[in-house]
Amino acid sequence: MIADEEETTSTLAAGLCCCQYINHDRRTAHILECCCNCTEFDLVCTRFITCKRIESRNISDMLIAFQDRLRLPWQGGAKRISPAALAPAFIVPTMMGLATLNAKTAIVLMLTLVGFCFWGMQLAERTATRTSFFLSWTVFSIFYMAIIFEWEVPLLELLPEENIVLILLSAGALYALYRTKQLAPLNLVTAQYGSTPKDELPGITEASSGEEQQHTDTVLGMEDDDDDDEGVGVENQERNGLIQHLQPHMCEICRKVTPSRAYHCAACGSCVKRRWHHSYWLNCCIGERNLRSYIVCLFLSECALLLGANLTLTAVCHPFLVVRMLGIPLLLPDDCSEVFEQFELGIAFVVAGYALLIAGYIAVVLCRQLYLCWRDASPPEYKRMPATNGSRIWNNWRAILK
Repeated sequence: MIADEEETTSTLAAGLCCCQYINHDRRTAHILECCCNCTEFDLVCTRFITCKRIESRNISDMLIAFQDRLRLPWQGGAKRISPAALAPAFIVPTMMGLATLNAKTAIVLMLTLVGFCFWGMQLAERTATRTSFFLSWTVFSIFYMAIIFEWEVPLLELLPEENIVLILLSAGALYALYRTKQLAPLNLVTAQYGSTPKDELPGITEASSGEEQQHTDTVLGMEDDDDDDEGVGVENQERNGLIQHLQPHMCEICRKVTPSRAYHCAACGSCVKRRWHHSYWLNCCIGERNLRSYIVCLFLSECALLLGANLTLTAVCHPFLVVRMLGIPLLLPDDCSEVFEQFELGIAFVVAGYALLIAGYIAVVLCRQLYLCWRDASPPEYKRMPATNGSRIWNNWRAILK
């Protein structure tokens, strides 16, 4: 054992080739060993063939070995691939291929897809699991939609100008997505105001439950007293008073003194500066540093999806002219009853419907983000805000329209 550890240490010091890695036993291994020399798999197969009892520990060891050996060659050592990240590579094309059979199958599969994604998101949020499954789903969906659109739709007399605009929108959305992921680590509170225990922190105290209740009653009392006032000043005072209450505090989970408007993310395991939410589709937190690029990514993605879906549907279906603006015709699909007669038309139609589903979801998320930005409050802060009555909302809009 000592000799193996010394060998591993010397190998690490010398560097690994692109196909070598350090396995879970802290030994140097090669990716070609994934097809042979699997003791755990041999043990399970032997027990299965001889009708002996297979313990859960044996299956667990076999799965751990498979997961550890599933790697890709990479500079500095082979990188492990998560099975959750690999699953969408097979699920998405299989779903699209089966949906081309007929209209009923396409509807059933699309509804099943929506239900599965909703259930998966609820499960991930409930268990606060940090998974790359949804990010991989996003990446492979973009990849397959781009391939199908570029290989099938241009053959159906797509204008080069339309294709260029779609490529530019898609490239901008991908760059904004990359920036959102790149800036996400900067949102994490890695350095606290001080590592001193909270009892020794001058001027920073934690409010007790009685003090919080008293503060809530005070805010509600101020709201009742100012119901007759007009304008947006009342709500601004409430919001400013709420934000002033969010002073630097000690996080009870990660035991750090965090700045104001910072909240803990259970999935990331750290406090996030002005945390909006944890985006499972991007596998990162949206906060102070990457909120702007996230909104740009949503907007450009919405435009690209709607344009791509419209170009695809008007190409595979019978289109009709809606209006001509500046010499550019605006077409909408009219009759799509013949799209499932050919596989090429059916797969393009399914991809367009899939894009419209994603565009509808992004539209809801984008509207919510813009509304919260208009209120200048992150979701945790918005939940703490007092309820706004109808007259106050009318006063806000009246002040904006003046």
